[in-house]
Amino acid sequence: MRVLIETSVLVSGSICGEYEIRKRKRLLKHRFFDTANRLFESFKEKNMQSNLIITKTVENEGRNALNKAVNDTLRDYKYTRTLMRKYQLMVVQHIILNDSLDRLDYYVEECSIRLPIDTKERDRIQKDELEPFVRELVKGTVRFIQRRIPKVVRGRNFRKELRKIMIDSLPTKGIIYKGMPGERDFIIMAEATLLKRLGRADDPLYVASFDKHFKPNPVQIGSYLSPNVEYTGELDSTVRDSLAEKFGFIGEEPGIIVELLE
Repeated sequence: MRVLIETSVLVSGSICGEYEIRKRKRLLKHRFFDTANRLFESFKEKNMQSNLIITKTVENEGRNALNKAVNDTLRDYKYTRTLMRKYQLMVVQHIILNDSLDRLDYYVEECSIRLPIDTKERDRIQKDELEPFVRELVKGTVRFIQRRIPKVVRGRNFRKELRKIMIDSLPTKGIIYKGMPGERDFIIMAEATLLKRLGRADDPLYVASFDKHFKPNPVQIGSYLSPNVEYTGELDSTVRDSLAEKFGFIGEEPGIIVELLE
């Protein structure tokens, strides 16, 4: 098993630190930190760092994204009226950012390897193979389901029962895919395809990611543009499986990959 680390995993696994404000110690960490960190540490404990791959593209993007990610992680503490509190938070943000960069370096240097990437071949795969394939794939898989129960229908329990009947009768239950990936995602997909083709045919290549463009998508009821969107708890892997069949790489959440490893 080989695993290509996607930017979201590298960033979320880097943000964790303890700081003190108003004489109270707080532990600040990214909401996905534990899962991402467990992936890196599991491979290191098993002396399998050579199976964990971080490309230059992912590393550079991770460094650039860290500042915003730290800022977002701190956002719950930023709504304050006192100037002193704001100054303290600025200092904390700087400290956490430096600690995050150190942890990122640790993952890159001690927990993984970097393999050479032929950038010309990568760009060719992206433009000639991936983009046309995904464009056609999305046309057939983007499905929005917006429940429509007239307001004249009263009664919470009755509406809930009617909604369930409507959902069960539909051929598909939610948004399977939310549009085309961005340029960054396509580059990482192309690098994953290239690494897969350079490896053994029987050696699976996973892309560890929290990004919806790589992993199975949560099934949801209602348009993603609606504030009343709800999740069913199911996962749909239509797009992920299609990419795996065509290009060989398997997108999955880090927690699942750790379970497969263990």
